[in-house]
Amino acid sequence: MPYDAKLIANYFLEKAKEEGKSLTPMQIQKLVYFAHGWHLALFGQPLIEEAVEAWVWGPVIPSLYREFKRFGDQVIEELATISQIKGTQLSVFHPSIGKIYNSVERDRMKQFLDRVWEVYAPFTAVQLSNMTHTENSPWQEALERSQGARSTVISNDLIQRYFESQKLDARTAER
Repeated sequence: MPYDAKLIANYFLEKAKEEGKSLTPMQIQKLVYFAHGWHLALFGQPLIEEAVEAWVWGPVIPSLYREFKRFGDQVIEELATISQIKGTQLSVFHPSIGKIYNSVERDRMKQFLDRVWEVYAPFTAVQLSNMTHTENSPWQEALERSQGARSTVISNDLIQRYFESQKLDARTAER
């Protein structure tokens, strides 16, 4: 813990395939972002090891952008890969939650990501993007603080505070 963002992306891509759905690069960006935010709010720990950046189009995880940009606004047709060099050997693999050795951690992660999927999978890429652009969102705050500077990091503290406030808003709405 935390995990490579590509591992989380692959989980959602595999989940979509199981259900006969497809995902675009924008959808995968937002799904991983929401999972990261809720993980921070619920468990106080980051889900992904990479920083989220505030780009003009919303919060972006740069490695996922680079991995899937070739698909443009079309359906992602392949899982993300990771390349590693060990000594003189290059290995390329698809990171997967199934490869997490600790079964308790793996099961907890699947349960958590399944819940994120259940809540956010019904939305289109544009709807998900609009959700990240709300007033006082971490993306908006980071852009304002940086005066629009490119590739501004959205701190985990800012993301966590925002998602914690959303958790409180949801509890209030249930009453």
